[in-house]
Amino acid sequence: MAPRRFPLVRAPTEPLDPSTLDWKFRRQLIERSDTANGRPPRPLADNYRSDGIVVKHGRDLASVPEPSEADDESEVNDVEEDFETLKHYLQDSWFPAFNVGPQAKQNFVWPYYPELQVAPGTRKLRTISRIMPYRIHGAACEYLGRQKDKQLEETKYSGNLTLPSIDFAKCDDKDMKMRMQDVNSVTDITKLLIAFAFRTIANCLHILHDISEGEDGDALRKFLHFRHSSKMCPVKDNIFDVISLPSPHPGRTSMIILVIPPWALNNMDFISFIDTGAVTPGSLDGIPTATPASTSAVMWALLWDICSKQKCQYFAVTTYEFWAFGNFSADMQTAYISDLFRAPVYLHDAQVQQEMLPSPAVSETLLFWMAACVGAGGILWTPCNSKITS
Repeated sequence: MAPRRFPLVRAPTEPLDPSTLDWKFRRQLIERSDTANGRPPRPLADNYRSDGIVVKHGRDLASVPEPSEADDESEVNDVEEDFETLKHYLQDSWFPAFNVGPQAKQNFVWPYYPELQVAPGTRKLRTISRIMPYRIHGAACEYLGRQKDKQLEETKYSGNLTLPSIDFAKCDDKDMKMRMQDVNSVTDITKLLIAFAFRTIANCLHILHDISEGEDGDALRKFLHFRHSSKMCPVKDNIFDVISLPSPHPGRTSMIILVIPPWALNNMDFISFIDTGAVTPGSLDGIPTATPASTSAVMWALLWDICSKQKCQYFAVTTYEFWAFGNFSADMQTAYISDLFRAPVYLHDAQVQQEMLPSPAVSETLLFWMAACVGAGGILWTPCNSKITS
């Protein structure tokens, strides 16, 4: 029998929040962003986030659970308003826009990957379930609300907090322009993510949780920095790359980030990847030889292989601007995946206003995801109903 064109047959396993899936909001995800074409930045229309949540004010999100008794020990410091604080820095940050170079493949067609063919029953993924936006948003806000805010001295932190932010010193203009010109490959995007987003997030975790430099802190810090880990990817071509967060436990990895360039993964295929439901048994084992390949099947096969080999449960997938966060159950049979999050992408020296930024910011969600996978900050909620061991 000829293989199916779209092998992942998934029916919804739980009711989805209509406000996050209404087409008029999803349409924002498939429209090409203005910044990619060099047009001036513009705010999201009518204060609607790309995930469909109406934001009345940048700081007004959703109600979160009442603090538990443990929260009483984590009161927020009183910080003078005249100084930039870590939380404000994250809320007001954005991703610097880059120029797509002439060597980037346009109108990309996914090829057949024979290296992903495995024996039937090898990949045991059975169900893909949704992590609802209001749950991950609420958990991120609850986590940040429990942590004491920190004052930032620009002269001390400007080299480590590299994402541009409204009231924080910008990177050197010449250095930034050189970095953002002619992005031609997935490796170029990986380098940008490590230099800006992941370097910033790792250092924010160090600051927020008082992980100091020196003999005591360095032993822990080495496990709290993201690394370029292309060798983890079983497919060797120019559209997949891997960033990892190591684990202090031997043979494990705390988090895997699969990087795919935006010219190779359009937003409709990204939406197909995050669809939920039951996975047809064996559909991830025998990847069809037809061209183009099923994008979602290839992505899930890659993630399952990498995460199972690295004994990793937390992961993220990104094209730089769009993000999905997820994790696997301990037996690797269930995957939990978020809806799409859109990072604000503007020129590094753009005059960005707060109403142009989503809340919570992708940087805040990424910080929460990092804290969750390493067990920092006394997080009371995790998206996976199985015990996290890494």
